[in-house]
Amino acid sequence: MLLPLLLLLLLLVCSVSAAQPQAASENDILSHLRQTGGQVEPDQQTCTQDINAVLREMSAWLAGLKVEVQHLQRDNEAKRLAFSAALLESGAGNHGPFNTHTTMVFRHVTTNIGNAYSPSTGLFTAPVRGVYHFEFHIYGHGSSTNPTAAMLVKNGVQIFATYEKQSEGGQKTSNGVTLLLNIGDVVFMRLLANSWVHDNQEHHTTFSGHLLFTM
Repeated sequence: MLLPLLLLLLLLVCSVSAAQPQAASENDILSHLRQTGGQVEPDQQTCTQDINAVLREMSAWLAGLKVEVQHLQRDNEAKRLAFSAALLESGAGNHGPFNTHTTMVFRHVTTNIGNAYSPSTGLFTAPVRGVYHFEFHIYGHGSSTNPTAAMLVKNGVQIFATYEKQSEGGQKTSNGVTLLLNIGDVVFMRLLANSWVHDNQEHHTTFSGHLLFTM
Protein backbone atom coordinates (compact mmCIF):
# COMPACT_ATOMS: atom_id res chain seq x y z
CA MET A 1 0.00 0.00 0.00
CA LEU A 2 2.99 2.35 0.43
CA LEU A 3 3.69 2.85 -3.29
CA PRO A 4 0.10 3.79 -4.27
CA LEU A 5 -0.04 6.33 -1.42
CA LEU A 6 3.33 7.71 -2.46
CA LEU A 7 2.12 8.13 -6.03
CA LEU A 8 -1.02 9.99 -4.91
CA LEU A 9 1.09 12.29 -2.73
CA LEU A 10 3.43 13.01 -5.63
CA LEU A 11 0.52 13.83 -7.93
CA LEU A 12 -0.87 16.21 -5.31
CA VAL A 13 2.45 17.99 -4.92
CA CYS A 14 2.86 18.32 -8.67
CA SER A 15 -0.66 19.67 -9.04
CA VAL A 16 -0.05 22.29 -6.38
CA SER A 17 3.30 23.32 -7.82
CA ALA A 18 1.89 23.58 -11.35
CA ALA A 19 -1.29 25.46 -10.36
CA GLN A 20 -1.48 29.19 -10.86
CA PRO A 21 -2.25 31.26 -7.74
CA GLN A 22 -5.45 33.24 -7.77
CA ALA A 23 -4.92 37.00 -8.13
CA ALA A 24 -7.12 39.87 -7.12
CA SER A 25 -7.03 41.45 -10.57
CA GLU A 26 -6.06 40.81 -14.19
CA ASN A 27 -2.93 42.92 -13.76
CA ASP A 28 -1.79 40.75 -10.86
CA ILE A 29 -2.43 37.58 -12.92
CA LEU A 30 -0.54 38.92 -15.94
CA SER A 31 2.33 40.08 -13.76
CA HIS A 32 2.49 36.69 -12.06
CA LEU A 33 2.48 34.84 -15.39
CA ARG A 34 5.31 37.02 -16.73
CA GLN A 35 7.40 36.23 -13.64
CA THR A 36 6.71 32.47 -13.43
CA GLY A 37 5.90 31.54 -17.01
CA GLY A 38 9.40 30.26 -17.67
CA GLN A 39 9.29 28.04 -14.56
CA VAL A 40 6.01 26.21 -15.17
CA GLU A 41 7.25 23.93 -17.91
CA PRO A 42 10.42 22.76 -16.08
CA ASP A 43 8.38 22.11 -12.94
CA GLN A 44 5.87 20.04 -14.88
CA GLN A 45 8.68 18.15 -16.60
CA THR A 46 10.26 17.35 -13.24
CA CYS A 47 6.93 16.10 -11.90
CA THR A 48 6.42 13.95 -14.98
CA GLN A 49 9.84 12.39 -14.53
CA ASP A 50 9.12 11.73 -10.86
CA ILE A 51 5.76 10.15 -11.69
CA ASN A 52 7.36 7.92 -14.33
CA ALA A 53 10.01 6.84 -11.83
CA VAL A 54 7.34 5.97 -9.28
CA LEU A 55 5.36 4.08 -11.93
CA ARG A 56 8.44 2.05 -12.86
CA GLU A 57 9.06 1.27 -9.21
CA MET A 58 5.41 0.33 -8.75
CA SER A 59 5.53 -1.99 -11.78
CA ALA A 60 8.58 -3.76 -10.36
CA TRP A 61 6.88 -4.01 -6.96
CA LEU A 62 3.72 -5.49 -8.50
CA ALA A 63 5.78 -8.00 -10.50
CA GLY A 64 7.54 -9.13 -7.31
CA LEU A 65 4.21 -9.33 -5.51
CA LYS A 66 2.80 -11.52 -8.29
CA VAL A 67 5.72 -13.93 -7.98
CA GLU A 68 5.28 -14.06 -4.20
CA VAL A 69 1.56 -14.83 -4.57
CA GLN A 70 2.37 -17.65 -7.00
CA HIS A 71 4.84 -19.13 -4.50
CA LEU A 72 2.26 -18.92 -1.72
CA GLN A 73 -0.34 -20.62 -3.91
CA ARG A 74 2.06 -23.47 -4.71
CA ASP A 75 2.96 -23.85 -1.03
CA ASN A 76 -0.70 -23.89 -0.08
CA GLU A 77 -1.47 -26.55 -2.69
CA ALA A 78 1.49 -28.64 -1.49
CA LYS A 79 0.07 -28.63 2.05
CA ARG A 80 -3.13 -30.32 0.87
CA LEU A 81 -2.08 -33.95 1.25
CA ALA A 82 -4.27 -36.75 2.59
CA PHE A 83 -5.18 -40.27 1.58
CA SER A 84 -7.18 -43.20 2.86
CA ALA A 85 -7.52 -46.63 1.26
CA ALA A 86 -8.80 -50.13 1.98
CA LEU A 87 -7.12 -53.35 0.89
CA LEU A 88 -9.64 -54.76 -1.60
CA GLU A 89 -11.26 -52.81 -4.39
CA SER A 90 -14.31 -55.08 -4.27
CA GLY A 91 -15.49 -58.43 -2.96
CA ALA A 92 -14.04 -60.28 0.02
CA GLY A 93 -11.01 -62.45 0.61
CA ASN A 94 -7.79 -63.21 2.43
CA HIS A 95 -4.38 -61.78 1.58
CA GLY A 96 -1.61 -64.22 2.47
CA PRO A 97 -0.04 -66.10 4.05
CA PHE A 98 3.23 -65.87 2.08
CA ASN A 99 6.64 -67.24 3.01
CA THR A 100 8.28 -63.79 2.68
CA HIS A 101 7.40 -60.24 3.62
CA THR A 102 5.07 -58.73 1.00
CA THR A 103 4.09 -55.17 0.13
CA MET A 104 0.42 -54.52 0.80
CA VAL A 105 -1.37 -52.66 -1.98
CA PHE A 106 -4.51 -50.88 -0.79
CA ARG A 107 -6.58 -50.55 -3.94
CA HIS A 108 -9.90 -49.14 -2.72
CA VAL A 109 -9.04 -45.44 -2.46
CA THR A 110 -11.60 -43.18 -0.80
CA THR A 111 -9.41 -40.08 -0.52
CA ASN A 112 -6.20 -39.15 -2.32
CA ILE A 113 -5.76 -35.40 -2.13
CA GLY A 114 -2.44 -34.51 -3.74
CA ASN A 115 -2.13 -37.96 -5.37
CA ALA A 116 0.88 -38.87 -3.25
CA TYR A 117 -0.44 -42.40 -2.67
CA SER A 118 -0.35 -44.92 -5.53
CA PRO A 119 -3.12 -47.57 -5.51
CA SER A 120 -1.17 -49.56 -8.10
CA THR A 121 1.99 -49.97 -5.98
CA GLY A 122 0.80 -49.27 -2.43
CA LEU A 123 3.52 -46.64 -1.99
CA PHE A 124 3.12 -43.18 -0.48
CA THR A 125 5.81 -40.79 -1.76
CA ALA A 126 6.29 -37.51 0.10
CA PRO A 127 6.12 -34.55 -2.32
CA VAL A 128 7.22 -32.00 0.31
CA ARG A 129 9.37 -32.04 3.43
CA GLY A 130 7.16 -32.10 6.48
CA VAL A 131 5.62 -33.98 9.38
CA TYR A 132 3.11 -36.67 8.38
CA HIS A 133 0.79 -38.89 10.38
CA PHE A 134 -0.12 -42.45 9.33
CA GLU A 135 -2.61 -44.95 10.70
CA PHE A 136 -3.21 -48.59 9.77
CA HIS A 137 -5.93 -51.02 10.82
CA ILE A 138 -5.48 -54.73 10.05
CA TYR A 139 -8.19 -57.38 10.29
CA GLY A 140 -7.86 -61.16 9.94
CA HIS A 141 -9.35 -64.52 10.83
CA GLY A 142 -8.13 -66.42 13.85
CA SER A 143 -5.65 -69.20 13.19
CA SER A 144 -3.46 -71.45 15.29
CA THR A 145 -0.60 -71.09 12.81
CA ASN A 146 -0.94 -67.74 11.01
CA PRO A 147 -1.14 -64.42 12.86
CA THR A 148 -2.57 -61.14 11.57
CA ALA A 149 0.51 -58.94 11.40
CA ALA A 150 1.86 -56.06 9.34
CA MET A 151 4.46 -53.31 9.59
CA LEU A 152 4.79 -49.75 8.38
CA VAL A 153 7.99 -49.23 6.41
CA LYS A 154 9.85 -46.01 5.59
CA ASN A 155 12.50 -46.19 2.86
CA GLY A 156 12.85 -49.94 3.39
CA VAL A 157 13.21 -49.67 7.18
CA GLN A 158 10.57 -51.04 9.54
CA ILE A 159 9.12 -48.28 11.73
CA PHE A 160 6.07 -49.60 13.60
CA ALA A 161 4.34 -52.99 13.54
CA THR A 162 0.99 -54.42 14.52
CA TYR A 163 0.37 -58.05 15.53
CA GLU A 164 -2.50 -60.22 16.72
CA LYS A 165 -2.88 -63.98 17.00
CA GLN A 166 -5.74 -66.09 18.31
CA SER A 167 -6.95 -69.54 17.38
CA GLU A 168 -10.46 -68.62 16.21
CA GLY A 169 -12.86 -65.77 15.49
CA GLY A 170 -11.99 -62.42 13.99
CA GLN A 171 -9.03 -60.36 15.13
CA LYS A 172 -8.11 -56.77 14.50
CA THR A 173 -5.03 -54.75 15.38
CA SER A 174 -4.08 -51.13 14.77
CA ASN A 175 -1.21 -48.70 15.10
CA GLY A 176 -0.16 -45.21 14.08
CA VAL A 177 2.94 -43.08 13.76
CA THR A 178 4.03 -39.50 13.10
CA LEU A 179 7.10 -39.14 10.86
CA LEU A 180 9.32 -36.38 9.53
CA LEU A 181 9.67 -37.07 5.80
CA ASN A 182 11.91 -35.50 3.21
CA ILE A 183 10.93 -35.04 -0.42
CA GLY A 184 10.94 -38.45 -2.11
CA ASP A 185 10.73 -40.54 1.07
CA VAL A 186 8.54 -43.62 0.59
CA VAL A 187 6.15 -45.10 3.15
CA PHE A 188 4.17 -48.32 2.71
CA MET A 189 2.66 -51.26 4.56
CA ARG A 190 4.26 -54.70 4.53
CA LEU A 191 2.56 -58.00 5.37
CA LEU A 192 4.81 -60.10 7.61
CA ALA A 193 5.88 -63.51 6.38
CA ASN A 194 3.44 -66.32 7.25
CA SER A 195 0.79 -63.75 8.21
CA TRP A 196 -2.57 -63.11 6.63
CA VAL A 197 -5.21 -60.41 6.61
CA HIS A 198 -8.80 -60.25 5.46
CA ASP A 199 -10.90 -57.56 3.84
CA ASN A 200 -14.42 -57.30 2.47
CA GLN A 201 -16.99 -54.72 1.41
CA GLU A 202 -16.99 -53.25 4.92
CA HIS A 203 -13.28 -52.39 4.48
CA HIS A 204 -11.76 -53.47 7.80
CA THR A 205 -8.14 -53.41 6.58
CA THR A 206 -7.11 -49.82 5.85
CA PHE A 207 -4.13 -47.51 5.46
CA SER A 208 -4.37 -43.71 5.86
CA GLY A 209 -2.09 -40.71 6.13
CA HIS A 210 -1.96 -36.94 5.89
CA LEU A 211 0.44 -34.02 6.10
CA LEU A 212 0.37 -32.18 9.42
CA PHE A 213 2.68 -29.30 8.46
CA THR A 214 5.66 -28.55 6.23
CA MET A 215 9.21 -28.02 7.51
